[in-house]
Amino acid sequence: MGLFGFGGKKEKTASAGKGDKISFNGGSDAVTAKCILTAGVRGVEMDINLSGDGANLSHGPVSAQGESACVTYFDKKGTGQSLRPKKARLLGDQNYWMDVSCQYLDRGEKVNEVLAKLDETLANQDFIVGQLSLADPVVAGSVMALKKAGNCPSGLSNVDAWLGRVEQKIPENLRANYMGQLG
Repeated sequence: MGLFGFGGKKEKTASAGKGDKISFNGGSDAVTAKCILTAGVRGVEMDINLSGDGANLSHGPVSAQGESACVTYFDKKGTGQSLRPKKARLLGDQNYWMDVSCQYLDRGEKVNEVLAKLDETLANQDFIVGQLSLADPVVAGSVMALKKAGNCPSGLSNVDAWLGRVEQKIPENLRANYMGQLG
């Protein structure tokens, strides 16, 4: 019996094994671009199917649906250190830009205003919060979708240079096979 008299042995949570391949499904939209960019930056290998609606993944007995769940899963399963900043201020900045991406850029609202602010932010740093964070692949996915739709203003040299830096973090095979189809 447990400490408070209920429960017995705790059931073990299902987890993916080393040999289980990650399968990702999504449409050709900004959410899918965000997920694939995050997986690419984090070095996560997966099978990708771009014929679905909404982002979802399966990895052995584990499944996740939606942008936030997939981005978080790829960050945790990736190689090296997590893209989530440890400093509260940087984490807050990261989360701010990720929210702005979903609330405005993905809806095509306040695009000029938001991207002008992003261009200003990137004037003196390589990535959105200074260091590479989850904000970079997430916001990059939104910007790529806007560019593909022809809804991205021109003259944003800092945004364009930053987008190139983020894309360079993606393995060549992923860039060649999928990035042109997204957005």
